[in-house]
Amino acid sequence: MKKFLLTMSMVCLCVFTYAQSMQISGKVTAADDGMGLPGVSVTILGTTRGTTTDAEGDYKIEASKGSNLVYSFVGMNSQTVLVGSQRVINVALASDLNQLSEVVVTALGVSREKKSLGYAVQEVGGDQVSTVKQQNFVNSLSGKVAGLQIRQNQTMGGSTNVL
Repeated sequence: MKKFLLTMSMVCLCVFTYAQSMQISGKVTAADDGMGLPGVSVTILGTTRGTTTDAEGDYKIEASKGSNLVYSFVGMNSQTVLVGSQRVINVALASDLNQLSEVVVTALGVSREKKSLGYAVQEVGGDQVSTVKQQNFVNSLSGKVAGLQIRQNQTMGGSTNVL
């Protein structure tokens, strides 16, 4: 009798725990053109669990009812969505209008004003970098600054080298 009660309580506990989480899927798009965004970070607020969108902007994640999903992407405003009873959540992210205006890079990370430097300075504006869409910001600097070499690593998980 004790074994039966113990077994039944374990089964009920497992069913209750399983019923709390569900698989959420959806698509993350850009609000201005409706195209799917690859590489968007989808995380559960307050946890380290998350996923990223695929090449078409689709994602899948296990989440429980009442948790918040946070969608974030470079150059876009982050968005938080409360998980209810829906299993499909589609999100459109708007462009962040507060973009970087100017960067002055000097040796050893020394900050200087452009007019106080005793050597030639090149300026790369935000519109020049965003003209050609790349996987990351560093790759879009290729060919824009004299003497700057960008070496893209072709292996899985490799990083871009800047010389």
